[in-house]
Amino acid sequence: MKKNIFWISLIFISFGTCPSLFAQQSAAPSKSDIEYDAVYDDPYDINKLWLHFYPMYADGFVTNFNVGYGGQANYYLKDKFDFRLHMRKTYTRGTDFSRTNGEKSSTVDNPLEIYKHFEGGATYHFKDNGDAGESKIVVYTKRFSANKWASTVPEHIAVPSKVRKITGIRLGGMYWGSSTNLNEALIKQNKFLVSAAGDTLSKTEKIYGNVSSAAIYVGGSMSRIRNVVVKPKKYDLAMNDLMVTMYGDIIVAPMVQVDNIVKNKTLYTTDHIKTRMLGFRAGVEGMFNRDFAWTYGAEFGYKPSIQSRGFYATVKVGFSFASRLQQQRQSYQMEKKE
Repeated sequence: MKKNIFWISLIFISFGTCPSLFAQQSAAPSKSDIEYDAVYDDPYDINKLWLHFYPMYADGFVTNFNVGYGGQANYYLKDKFDFRLHMRKTYTRGTDFSRTNGEKSSTVDNPLEIYKHFEGGATYHFKDNGDAGESKIVVYTKRFSANKWASTVPEHIAVPSKVRKITGIRLGGMYWGSSTNLNEALIKQNKFLVSAAGDTLSKTEKIYGNVSSAAIYVGGSMSRIRNVVVKPKKYDLAMNDLMVTMYGDIIVAPMVQVDNIVKNKTLYTTDHIKTRMLGFRAGVEGMFNRDFAWTYGAEFGYKPSIQSRGFYATVKVGFSFASRLQQQRQSYQMEKKE
């Protein structure tokens, strides 16, 4: 488990520490100077609605390592708010590792829950400025063969462009539920499960159960939006329309529930298992201002869960469909008869 979390954390760091995401980008050495015509440069003219599908995510959660798919919707409202809905779940039992292990080895009678995660929230644009900056744009042409491309085309050009910088205040809620190995928590906390009659459930039992949490989060975010298109001489249209958001949240869970355990029709209470209601997270999400494009995200933190079992790191890769939500109707003019 620790090895899995290490690798996923390493992937996140490689996303989050990439200086090209938020630092002003400078041009790499090119083989020749390229003249270009500016076609478009307006980071405020972006799509309003994005629908994302993530065919793959990996969640290195101490409570339950899992892999699966998910979906997300983003909506921007009048340059003042953006709203976000997100969900994910595992592919099958085989990628829901605590559930798989529990169904194979558990000696108690609890049915085990499928891993799932839901959240929704909004960001208020506390500060929204469009400043002068620079964009790195890859140039290409369909007329060149691969060999000629390698020998004559520079990797990219750097052009002056506007950079939209948004500082946001985030607020929302989340819910997740999962099965987990309770033996590890009981041993670490030196606790026992006790029935109403005072009987103790032996720790030699393989005890798997369910845990869930409902929480609210509040935090901040920083977004960088570029939306520039140029036409280099002798090359095809090129653009930089990357939208990147980094965020951090404090998570507070009024409810962290560990289901009671049943063995041979006897109920053993989990009230003595310590849980933690406070958590945090930090993450990054990237998408492109296009009708169809790929998207990515990564985050790490501590979810409110069983004490010492809330740490996690998540990465996700997918694609998005976007729309301006503009409706156009045919118009016509009536001519007066004389």
